[in-house]
Amino acid sequence: MLSVGTGCATPPPIAPAIDAVSVPIEVYHNRVYLPARIDGRAQVILVFDNGASVSGLQDSVARALGIKPAGRATLTGNGQSAMSVGLANDVTFDVASTAIREPLVAILPYADFARHEGRPNGGVLGKDVFARFIVDVDYAAHRLTLRDPDRFTYPPSGIVIPLHVRKDATAAWMAARITLPGHAPLEARLALDMGTYSALRLYSPFVKSRHVLGDVAKTVSTYGFGLGGEFPVRLARVQSLDIGGAHLEEPVAELSLADAGATARHDVDGTIGGAILRRFRVIVDYPHAQMILVPNAELATPFTADMSGLVLEAGGVRLATLTVSHVLDGTAAAEAGFEVEDRLVSIDGVSTETLGLERVQALLSRQAAYHVAITRGDSTRNLLLRTRPII
Repeated sequence: MLSVGTGCATPPPIAPAIDAVSVPIEVYHNRVYLPARIDGRAQVILVFDNGASVSGLQDSVARALGIKPAGRATLTGNGQSAMSVGLANDVTFDVASTAIREPLVAILPYADFARHEGRPNGGVLGKDVFARFIVDVDYAAHRLTLRDPDRFTYPPSGIVIPLHVRKDATAAWMAARITLPGHAPLEARLALDMGTYSALRLYSPFVKSRHVLGDVAKTVSTYGFGLGGEFPVRLARVQSLDIGGAHLEEPVAELSLADAGATARHDVDGTIGGAILRRFRVIVDYPHAQMILVPNAELATPFTADMSGLVLEAGGVRLATLTVSHVLDGTAAAEAGFEVEDRLVSIDGVSTETLGLERVQALLSRQAAYHVAITRGDSTRNLLLRTRPII
């Protein structure tokens, strides 16, 4: 979720001139990354995010292309810190030979986001694409297709979910039902957010007003992240989540404790993010206010969560150096003796530079015993990390 307050009216959607165009995508950390050419010149990799109120470019990419801000605006991301960002005029994003002209584009400081994500990106392609096209994301096939709303034929199977779409297309939410053990289901308004890595995220006003923390059996204090930095959450599992005819068992939930940023909002109760969406072919139809979910082979896969208690950041050349930013209390990492600012060298003899942040996080979401080599100051140490479920 990324909101930029520009004080400007949103331009009317531009009708597509094509039936459909398709482009290969990468699914990394449950987000969609796609290639695009900027102003017919440099090709960059962008995050695809319906929650972004404007498209944006990494500040270093904008400088390299000579794209200069014509004004300023305040950006509110998932992190708790609001930021002042530049706004450039009339930038064209070429996606699969389709030119998408954006009247306003944010120039974004993505370096901190990249450290948490573990990979660089050139910017974000935001909500205007969803206002203009039917967006068809096939997570299993790693393909994005943009379709003409007037010519699209819906698949014969799929779960149709009504969407409540804001007139300016900056948000779309759906009715959902969250079941906690031993309690009546909670009705919630959950925003669709393709730019969010988590499965279910509940915003702090909803968590407080519905006393969610008192109704879940086991939680752990940790941190979410996004533009604007970190924000505090309690990680938990809910018994089930129902959105339309889609039923999901024991999804992992981030319960926000933030008092600022997007996760402290009142207009919706939370988000459905990539860890759920990747289990489907997701067809987002803003023009007709609906979404179609076609299950794929991942639907029945159990939801995983970190079992280590390590919160890591990536830095250095190619974001290959992994550093401990938090050690969660009472977890396997604390018992193994990890400390903040430890640098991971290898896991079971395999270099963490080779593995990268996403693969390391996947390893640490499994119950196992790992021999982890670290550097602390000028010394190298070997720690035995016995991961176990923490929620």
